[in-house]
Amino acid sequence: MVWDKPRIKAELKRLYKKGANLSYNALAGKQQSLVSAAAYHFGSYRSAVEAAGIDYAVVSRRPRWTKQAIIRLIKEARRAGDDLHWSAVTKRRDELGRAAFASLQPRLFGRWDRALSAAGLDADDVSRYRRWDRNTVAFELRARAMDDEPLNSGAIQQDDSGLHAAAVRHFGSYDRALRAAKVNPDDVRRRRAWTRKDVIEALKSAKREGKHLADSAVRREDPALYGAAVRLFGTFTAARDAARINLKRR
Repeated sequence: MVWDKPRIKAELKRLYKKGANLSYNALAGKQQSLVSAAAYHFGSYRSAVEAAGIDYAVVSRRPRWTKQAIIRLIKEARRAGDDLHWSAVTKRRDELGRAAFASLQPRLFGRWDRALSAAGLDADDVSRYRRWDRNTVAFELRARAMDDEPLNSGAIQQDDSGLHAAAVRHFGSYDRALRAAKVNPDDVRRRRAWTRKDVIEALKSAKREGKHLADSAVRREDPALYGAAVRLFGTFTAARDAARINLKRR
């Protein structure tokens, strides 16, 4: 990749929103080319970070996010009476806002509502009075699609009637809302209804075929199976254990 000033700033902003550790040493260990290009084009890495609108003092002392740290911030915000639905927390420019973006990392919770649940909150109660608009509806549907969750109309009405009603209200029909989220309605209707037994059999079949069954490999090569495993067993590791598969490191 050929780095220039706009691309460097855009990448730093993207990483910051994801909750990545942007301290010099942490980023140099993962993306040396970005760090070097930042120092070259801006005179120093710090200048590049500040040009991206990021407080370098916060970056330099930012701790590695953990589930416990995110849960603590959620509980503190709840006691303070803060609004915890997604569209509200992501507009914040404080630790809670950064924790929300960090919670999306696969190694943490993957989704904000799962972080809320881990903190002992009912995600449905938190989002009950959420103010939906076209962007938040499309974002939520797309996030569910990426997690391979059921997206047919009946499933959404049962799981989150407010989301379904908002989709129809803002887009005219549920199918149009799916298309806005870049999801093919026909694929949704044809989606396989997984059971725990199906997941176990699919994992055993993959093992017989010699496929690599590490979390990252299955998530990349068979997202439908991976999503069903996480949804039905809690974690992919738990599903693999249920299928009595011992992972051999390559």
